[in-house]
Amino acid sequence: MLVAFLFLTVLVVAGWTQSVDDAWLSLMEDLEVPWLLSVAELFHRLGSVPIAVVTTVVVAVVFMAMRKWRIAAVWVGIVVGANALSTITKLLVDRPRPVDALVHESSASYPSGHAMVSGAAIGIGLAVIVGVIWPNRHRLFLGVGIAYAVVMAWSRTYLLVHWLTDVVGGLLFGTAIVLIVAAVTLQRRTDVGNAAGEPGE
Repeated sequence: MLVAFLFLTVLVVAGWTQSVDDAWLSLMEDLEVPWLLSVAELFHRLGSVPIAVVTTVVVAVVFMAMRKWRIAAVWVGIVVGANALSTITKLLVDRPRPVDALVHESSASYPSGHAMVSGAAIGIGLAVIVGVIWPNRHRLFLGVGIAYAVVMAWSRTYLLVHWLTDVVGGLLFGTAIVLIVAAVTLQRRTDVGNAAGEPGE
């Protein structure tokens, strides 16, 4: 996913995706209906910075109350890291947003912060983490997390505030961060467990 994100970023910077982005934006305009706009606006609010901060803090507190200190730290690290990398990438790419957006955003367009942070880091990230805690239900958690992330990404294009490749890039980069951190954390847990099971010298 990280390689796919980097490849997509090159295409976006080169301007080779603009025709696809224009076509998708036109499709979203043609499909505009009031009830879908209400759904998109709801996800716009769910993905706002204040909601993301509150969600991150509340979930971290819950993990700490469960004495899952390492998991709480990993959770906060995923969200903060995704937000920082999203901001840095936006500054580097500096892509303009669509001109007829239905909501106001002041930052650059690529990648979508809503898709990367709220959709992938929070939605899929939380699903992966709770799936580790309760492995017998990991498929359910992951399914809900992916669905949430996809709808979040769609909502950004439906509100005409992001290009299609913005949200695809956000999902790819955010999910890559989640999976890399999860893999490293699980490997460390396995290594510690193996070391603890070895006889002392």
